[in-house]
Amino acid sequence: MSLSTKILVIIGSVLLLCLTAFIVYQQIENSQRNLAIETQVVKQKELLDNITRSMNEFATKANIEEFAQENNISLQIIQNDLDKLHAEIKSINVVTINSNGYTGDNLPGNTGVKNPNPPNTPTVDCNGKPLPCPNLDTYGYLLNRNNLQLSEKFDNTTVPIGSVGFSAWQQNPWNINILSRQYKLTTVVGMDENQRQYFYNKFTVNVDNKDYDVKIATATTKQEYPEAKFNFWNPRLFFGADFGMNTNKMTGEFTPSFNIGIMSYGQFKIQPDFSIIELGVGYGVVDRKPQIILTPVMYNVAKHLPLVNNMYFGPSFHLGTNGEFSIMGGLRVGL
Repeated sequence: MSLSTKILVIIGSVLLLCLTAFIVYQQIENSQRNLAIETQVVKQKELLDNITRSMNEFATKANIEEFAQENNISLQIIQNDLDKLHAEIKSINVVTINSNGYTGDNLPGNTGVKNPNPPNTPTVDCNGKPLPCPNLDTYGYLLNRNNLQLSEKFDNTTVPIGSVGFSAWQQNPWNINILSRQYKLTTVVGMDENQRQYFYNKFTVNVDNKDYDVKIATATTKQEYPEAKFNFWNPRLFFGADFGMNTNKMTGEFTPSFNIGIMSYGQFKIQPDFSIIELGVGYGVVDRKPQIILTPVMYNVAKHLPLVNNMYFGPSFHLGTNGEFSIMGGLRVGL
């Protein structure tokens, strides 16, 4: 078997091994995703100062679209705008506030306004003396306008709406005063090291320049579980160190190098699980010759190690300036 044939067999074997490992990785990743969706739920929590943490659960993209439709939200409109910002929808947070309605009968007014032109009391003549007639306006409605303050009741507070008044002496007796209101929902978003998001919400109604903090009934977040995907253009710089064999001389070789990764695959673009197609240059310490390096794929072993987050391991092929070929394997550290 010629040397070139041996090299092709070795390269093919390495690529086949990488493909098998990638298939196994995908199965493990899918299993972890399904488990996270089913089990990792953060419950809603009430904090001080009427701040509410949303209930958070991982979901598939289809789950998020269904959740948005249930709440009458068009994700397509949002995504069209995000496209201009080179961004994607990752989660949706829905907050519900309940106002407690109430009814009342035979309610007295809160305030009153005197009739500016009160009617004269009718009298009858009795032996030349005027005597007042029986009072038909028992409750003084012809003398005073009756006002009723309106308010909206929540679990933890009462927010004024305005007032309504009735002037019995007028042809059009009703008057109404509805106060202007400003609703404000403030959401603070937190994110952990695994890019899971946490939403903290506070809802406030401002009436007559006064804020009323309103208790939140439900706050729910559905965050799309980050699925691994290819990024066909994700250039990254790596420092590497490879150990292997010079196939021309059948001797060992050690090569430090600088490499540029072209593609990547993984859940997170900044810390992908695989760096794919790296091109680099290095210096063979044993042969003392510069080398051109092709690295087909590197796996991020840092996800299994403490204190590091961008350390990759995998095979590489080296071609020296003297025409000699080396098959090596080693580490890459993202810069």
